[in-house]
Amino acid sequence: MNLLRDFKKGNKTALKQIYLQYHQNVYALALGFTKNAQRSEDFVHDVFVRFWEQRENLSENHNIESQLIRIAKFYIINQMKRNRLEVSSNSKNSEHISEETEVDNEQNQLYFLNNAVKKLPQQCREIFIMHKLEGLTQKEIANYLNISVKTVENQVAKAISELRKNLLKEKNLS
Repeated sequence: MNLLRDFKKGNKTALKQIYLQYHQNVYALALGFTKNAQRSEDFVHDVFVRFWEQRENLSENHNIESQLIRIAKFYIINQMKRNRLEVSSNSKNSEHISEETEVDNEQNQLYFLNNAVKKLPQQCREIFIMHKLEGLTQKEIANYLNISVKTVENQVAKAISELRKNLLKEKNLS
């Protein structure tokens, strides 16, 4: 029985097996981010729902755990960012105009950063996002993409260098 292949076909027994085997890993990851047991359990549930929904897109060239952890990290980080933005948005209503301007400046910076990231070559951009935004280690990225750790290091360094150039250029224009 190939667990990943069965899971991709929609076999709920395979899902149960994956859940039992990796629940603790996903919980530990979530707890590391949230420091809150209940919130971590909620994230675990949401991650497995998302994993199930994305099962057809999973690669048979990568192991289940690395794909599950990648989805978990991405999901948890995005949810925490979204929560911070909601909190920021709610508190924004009671802040002074100067603080609103500061938020606008940060959003402008994020906009320019996002545009600069989009200009990176595809592999460089993918590695940068996996490392800096999704929080994967260079070794995890190397294993996931089936490339050397040195290649990952070089691509991250290249991305940072290119982003610095683009952001400095943008800063000088404004």
